[in-house]
Amino acid sequence: MEDGVYVLIKKGDPELVQKRQFLRQDEYTIGRRGSQLAPDIAFSSPYVSRRHAVIRKIGNRYTISDLDSKHGTEVNGQSVRQAPQPLFHGDLISLAKGVVELVFFAEGSELDVTREFSFPLVQSMVSTVSTTGLVINLERREIRLDGARIHLTGKDMDLLMLLYQRANQAVSYEEIMVSIWPERMIYTDNSVPDVGRAEINALVYRLRKRLGKYGEKVTTIPRFGYMWED
Repeated sequence: MEDGVYVLIKKGDPELVQKRQFLRQDEYTIGRRGSQLAPDIAFSSPYVSRRHAVIRKIGNRYTISDLDSKHGTEVNGQSVRQAPQPLFHGDLISLAKGVVELVFFAEGSELDVTREFSFPLVQSMVSTVSTTGLVINLERREIRLDGARIHLTGKDMDLLMLLYQRANQAVSYEEIMVSIWPERMIYTDNSVPDVGRAEINALVYRLRKRLGKYGEKVTTIPRFGYMWED
């Protein structure tokens, strides 16, 4: 599984953006580079602490802990403490209030682990009795439109899950490529899957059609990507 586990640098030093760091060691420190300190994943921003956070492999799972950083670490918008927090495929790691952002990707058994909710639940996310509106049950991967269940499979569902879990956050074309088409990844440090914008746009069009009047929640971010807008 290790060869398929990495973090994609989404935001940070310009020369590092869209590069991947494969997690082949049991521990990786994240922090600010200096003359006498070289974190495994290093950034130059003064808002990132010298030793900011650490990703560890425990058994066949990965965790992240904050190292008492000055400006904090978050996963999917939730604060991370010194106690290890499990990482799951697609998690967004944010350092220093978004100065640095990384996306955790895992293949194999990590994808089979049942994920805990890492963001506040609202009634529309867990209700299965409502007869109006759009109801998305993440745990059951179930979608209901005005009480009627619709069946989304494959990449339609994958895209909905990606956008919905990142609601009100813009998701880049590159991140969509990596998340939805991992089978097309060429494993070099600088690559993204061989997927064109037209293919992404076609998938979005199909998802919007399946969601009917609620398809307008999938909004276009010009020249960047898409966003689920609540």
